[in-house]
Amino acid sequence: MQKYLTTAIICLIIFFSNVDGAAQPLKRSCADFSAKGTPVVRRVIYDGNDQPYNVLCVYQGVDVYTMIESFNKTNSLDANIAASFSVDNPVNQDVADNKAFPIDLYRLSKDRMKYLADRSTFIWSSCDVITNPNNTFNPLSVGTDYIISSLNADSRKLLFDTAFVHNGINNCMTVRGMLFGEYFDDKSIPFYSKSNVHFHSSIDESTDLCGKHNFNFITNPVDSAQCGVRDYPPNAPASVNVFGSYNKCTSQFACAKNDNSITTWWLGAPMPGTS
Repeated sequence: MQKYLTTAIICLIIFFSNVDGAAQPLKRSCADFSAKGTPVVRRVIYDGNDQPYNVLCVYQGVDVYTMIESFNKTNSLDANIAASFSVDNPVNQDVADNKAFPIDLYRLSKDRMKYLADRSTFIWSSCDVITNPNNTFNPLSVGTDYIISSLNADSRKLLFDTAFVHNGINNCMTVRGMLFGEYFDDKSIPFYSKSNVHFHSSIDESTDLCGKHNFNFITNPVDSAQCGVRDYPPNAPASVNVFGSYNKCTSQFACAKNDNSITTWWLGAPMPGTS
């Protein structure tokens, strides 16, 4: 009798230790969740200080992405957004459980970004458009422009450790994606940022720098200025900027199509057990 009682007690201890979740590791990114549910889902994850916060997750096949930043075209020059990822400029990062995500103006702290980057293998930027007042949007919908790059030592440094990224041998990043509705694969293109200029690429410079990739787009200076939010920095050259700083741009690029067009940046990795 005592033998059976002891066995029952042990089983109860194991049961309740599993129920209370004490042995379960904290979820640190969207990639820690194996059940995908809907393509876009809201999750609670924990930062490096074990503080919980709400995030948006997107599932693309076996890869899962955590949103680190989101802004509309008008807010691309907002003081909290117009800065390199190496600058600590969080805005609206602690979203209440009962509030919609402020995807028109959202950015995680540098510490949270780098903590997620240490657990990620990809970085992805995409153009999404708000489709209803509840901030529902459809990443990678047909015709939406986007880029994806693998995270390695060089790209991590370019993204998170260097405020000033400009013409030179160290501002190239290899990406694949879609631009102006045309898919391209593994092209090395130049990126730029400053302490007061968001990380972005320029179509014009891409023709002559890095992999010298021609996107078959000729910038019209008048259209570039009209598309731009404002001339900042002052007297900036006419160009077409993509995935970031829209002081000069083209409405043919999905992220700059109108004032409410959304640019998002994500860090991702394969789901558990799929890599």
